[in-house]
Order: sequence, then C-alpha cells, then structure tokens
Amino acid sequence: MLLWSTTDGGAGAGPPPPEGELTDPQQLAVPPADVSAAVVRLAAQSAARLRLDALASGERRPVGAGALLLAAAVGGRAQALLAAETVRAVPPARSLWDVLAHHAVVAPALAHIGDRTLAGRLRAASPLTALLDRPDPVGESDAELLLEDVLLTHHQGRRLITTVYCEAPASPAQALWRGRLLDQLRMSERELVIDVYEAALLRHTAAHLALIRRARVGLTAPPDLAAARPVASWWAALARLERSHRPLLRARSGIGKEYLAGVRLYRQVERLEARGGSPA
Repeated sequence: MLLWSTTDGGAGAGPPPPEGELTDPQQLAVPPADVSAAVVRLAAQSAARLRLDALASGERRPVGAGALLLAAAVGGRAQALLAAETVRAVPPARSLWDVLAHHAVVAPALAHIGDRTLAGRLRAASPLTALLDRPDPVGESDAELLLEDVLLTHHQGRRLITTVYCEAPASPAQALWRGRLLDQLRMSERELVIDVYEAALLRHTAAHLALIRRARVGLTAPPDLAAARPVASWWAALARLERSHRPLLRARSGIGKEYLAGVRLYRQVERLEARGGSPA
C-alpha cells in the first residue's frame, strides 16, 4: 500500500490500491524499521510534490503510526467494518509530517473507496485532504486549523491554497466548501482571496465559465437552486469584494471582465433565495 501511495503521485487516476486481509491493526503500532523508513520517505515525497518542503523542513516532530493504519484500512477496504474501526484507531496528526503522510495515503485512495462511511472517516483522519478537497463534517475544524495555523503562515502554504483553490470545483460539495472558506478569509486574507480568483481567471477560465453556464441554465422557471447554489457560493467572496473593494480588483491585470459572469450568477441566486426560489 505504501508503495502504491508513493507511485500514484496523489492523482488517484491510476490502478486501484492493492487489497489484502485486515487481521490485527494493533501490530502496526510498533512497525519494523524498514516500514517506518518507508513512511518517512512517503511524507518527504508528499512534501516535495506539494512544494511544501521548506515549510516541512522546520518540523522536528516525527511521523507517527497513523499513516500505516490508514494504509491498512485502505488495503482492507473489502472488510468495511474492520477497516472503519482501523481508521477510528488512527491518532490525530500531531506533526506536519503526519499531515503529509496521511494525505499521501488518503488522497489518491478516495476515488477507489466505494463505502461512504469509510470514505468519510478517511477524510476526517487526513486534515490536508479535507482542506484541499472537502471535509467530512467531523473533520472541518481540523482542516480549518491546519489552514490558519500552518499553511497561511508560510509562502509555500499560501501558494498551495492559491494553486488548488483556483481550479474549477470538481463537485458541488467541493464548491460549497471552498466558497465558504474563501468568504471566511475575505476580510483577514483579502489579498490571498483575490490571488485565488485572479489565478482562476488566468488558468481555468473556460472550466469556470462552463460551470456558470450550466448553473444559469438551471435557473429558468422553476429554478433549480440546489444545483446552482454551489457554483454561486464559489463566487460569493469575489462578488462581495466587487461591492466593497472594486479598485483592488481593477488593479489586478489578470482579472478581466470574465469574473462578472460569476458575480452575476451569485447575485441572481441571492435574489432568488430572498424570494423563496421564485423568479418573479
């Protein structure tokens, strides 16, 4: 499993993770030296892949056994109940190396986990996966703390958030989560939020505009607010900044008129919600 996590590269688009019988996960509490070394390498590769190596270099706390338990749960996913119990035994990530190792195991595996309960527990055990994708409800606070206390304190962490969050959301749940966080950061991290939207308009314009078009089609009578709301939510912070700090947006060379489509969608959804979903 650790080798699969290393070679997958975090994409989750390759072959499924290997499967095996899950017997006694407690044996992983004190792993052999070679297995511990493999987890250390996995965490280091995760840091390099995410370009968090400088940030992680200041972390002196070691990698714990959590990543091994997560790998065992993924490998034993056919035994759903035992796999879920194994994830429940994972201690909280206590160091940035733990965070990186957990993410390296969980992120590529989620696409291959059919059991929703197990997938939710895996997300909850990996705060970085939750932050970059979207969390299970019980993992929201850990993801937010990781953002505020670690990633936002270093230029590499801020760059990672900009790079990932500027992409067109891959799911409604992801759009709602990222939109909520961007709006939360709108006052305290205004420049970072604008960086995200500028990068979105420079790198992913077509994908974002396609989502906006699909959402607007669903707002004809009777409007499908449930389908449009996640896309509109992603644009909420920019729509509010457009009202309160328009000169800051105009000062950014990468923010052209395309952003107005997202702002209009957000305001249209806002008006419809105020009317109880009625277009009249």
